[in-house]
Amino acid sequence: MNGLLPLLAALTLGVGTPADVGPTTMISQQPKGNKVKAKAKAPAVNVQLMVVHASEGEAYVDPQLERLEKHLQFLRYDNYRVLDVHRSPVVKGKTTTFAIEGGRKVSIDLLEKNKEEVRLRVQMFKDGKKLVDTTVRVKRGSTFVVAGPKHKGGILLLPITANY
Repeated sequence: MNGLLPLLAALTLGVGTPADVGPTTMISQQPKGNKVKAKAKAPAVNVQLMVVHASEGEAYVDPQLERLEKHLQFLRYDNYRVLDVHRSPVVKGKTTTFAIEGGRKVSIDLLEKNKEEVRLRVQMFKDGKKLVDTTVRVKRGSTFVVAGPKHKGGILLLPITANY
């Protein structure tokens, strides 16, 4: 699959982040003399997408990956460097896209959300060609990792954390 390792897997990691964000409320202003009405926005999931270069060489784990370090030991690499971190709310019905290393784009769609978990569709493209198309379930506040595209003598790992 175009340089993707069979490792193209979504590993759900039980590592949460301290801040869960609840549903947001939008206040719409009415003309003077009328009451202000509150309208609920579509509940968003706050997504953090990290771009990590995994390679062989001098053993090193970026401090930003400390929560994931015990899970990285199952991979054949020993050097993990965070190249970029993207954060964005993801709302059902609207695709969120991130530009990442190697001229690739990652898009994330919120398919389902309940109080315990979300179901996300994750796609990766390069030069308009789809490289990855997977659907994953991730527990609230947890991280999963999509791994596989080759990059500069190693691979890219994409830890994706969902908070709401």
